[in-house]
Amino acid sequence: MNIILASNSKRRHEILVSCGIRHKVVPSNAIEYMTANRLPEQVVMINARIKAEAVVKKIKSGYIIGADTVVLLDSKIIGKPKDASHAKKMLKEMSGKTIRVYTGLCVIDVKKENLISDYEKSLVTVKKLKDKEIPGYFKLLGPYDKAGGFSIEGPGSFIFDDIKGSYFNVLGLPTAKLKEMFEKLGVDILKEIRA
Repeated sequence: MNIILASNSKRRHEILVSCGIRHKVVPSNAIEYMTANRLPEQVVMINARIKAEAVVKKIKSGYIIGADTVVLLDSKIIGKPKDASHAKKMLKEMSGKTIRVYTGLCVIDVKKENLISDYEKSLVTVKKLKDKEIPGYFKLLGPYDKAGGFSIEGPGSFIFDDIKGSYFNVLGLPTAKLKEMFEKLGVDILKEIRA
């Protein structure tokens, strides 16, 4: 089965590899949609679809996976930081708060021209950080190509008190939700896993 990941994200690629799912990476290079007028779950599903549909014309048959992740802090959607200064500001704003992480998924069956979209939400509580600690954590959390400007893996795990919901959603690819979506398309993705 031809599975295509329409994403530049190394982390999403690594998650599929760790699950034993054979796939190719075809970056969509699509322009992401961002607006304050929509709910975060709508924004991530729209972006996931934009990314998946951008790759459709390059593939004759197979299944394309598009994904997008944003962080909601209070009522504000946070995407990827613009630069190091912006990433530090984000970290300071998240200190001591519970953030919501949304990942939208879109899977397209190219041959049947069938499309399914869904999303996952997780709650992540960020440890209360002292101002003097932030520069130290900041050095450990990069690179800043992720929603919210942080990685929950490795040293990033030191700043999180609690996670409610899918851990893999926080990483950017909720695998249980992805399996459900493939099932709705009539595909048992477990059969595609390398023995």
